[in-house]
Amino acid sequence: MRALTELTDAELAAAVQHHGGQPFQGRQVSHWVWKHGVTDFAAMRNVPARLRQDLATAFTVRSTQVAKRDLADDGTQKLLLALADGETIECVLIPDGDRTTLCVSTQVGCPVACVFCASGLFGVRRNLTAGEIAEQVLVARAELPADRSITNLVVMGMGEPMLNLDALLPALQRIHAADGIGMGARRITVSTSGYPRQMERFAAADPSYNLAVSLHAADDTLRKQLVPTASTPVREIVAAAHRYFGQKGREVTYEVVLLEGRNDRPQDAEAMVETLGALPCTVNLIPWNPVEEIAAQRGLRRPGTARVDAFAELLRSGGLKVTVRRQRGADRSAACGQLRLRTQTSA
Repeated sequence: MRALTELTDAELAAAVQHHGGQPFQGRQVSHWVWKHGVTDFAAMRNVPARLRQDLATAFTVRSTQVAKRDLADDGTQKLLLALADGETIECVLIPDGDRTTLCVSTQVGCPVACVFCASGLFGVRRNLTAGEIAEQVLVARAELPADRSITNLVVMGMGEPMLNLDALLPALQRIHAADGIGMGARRITVSTSGYPRQMERFAAADPSYNLAVSLHAADDTLRKQLVPTASTPVREIVAAAHRYFGQKGREVTYEVVLLEGRNDRPQDAEAMVETLGALPCTVNLIPWNPVEEIAAQRGLRRPGTARVDAFAELLRSGGLKVTVRRQRGADRSAACGQLRLRTQTSA
């Protein structure tokens, strides 16, 4: 059966009327799904019992459920979600002071195949639907205690968001809309490994979300080693990101996963400064969260604090704004795609 989370407002109104309800009751059902996060038709108290029963024969409320939870010592919680077709995805809750950030996925697996990432080890299985993307917010929200709420959303889990814009854009609209989950656009960030044509389409969407670009290296040859599927020159990706800034007025963040001896050398910092130094942007350095299977096979290592700090200082001395992401959830399958990988390989 189709889930209510997959229906547009017009489709839900039509479904309600088909089952004998009134148009306004479609809005009531929608509020129960998105604002209140109910998972059972019986909880929709102001909807007539007969209508609830009829809807329950044709629809489910959601299509996903939590298959596994991993809670780290620092409070980071990774959720493995089972989809209706048996596939699995991940989303992650990251508490930090008064902030709680949720990281969501857009695909089952990933086609980008970054050498350091567990998400792409088995390729991409399929795109997520708009409902499956938005449901991750509902599921994660229900995991939080009453005194905490999701303050920020980052679309940088499993998958390449720009390759699933047909589902991502309506999902974000549902997450942002006042009649949906109601999260401000300035609190939503979408990360891409760099697809200029799709980035232009993303820039044309309303409202204006934040954009992050997973760059990893400013040199095309080195970037190709780290991101084997990369076919677009760095200069074209950066130009597209700068056009996004010009169109939306939102400063772009460039993400760099640092690997010891691979892309954390002085010459790598110099190339980054040469490429980005004149642009309004922030470089977010992410020391690699080791994945045992990848580290052993590919000889990758997480750089020590001194190397990370030295790299950051070289960027700052070149005029760049720099942040360094501290490791979260290190004791519980911290890296993206790792919980799904461990579950699949142990099955």
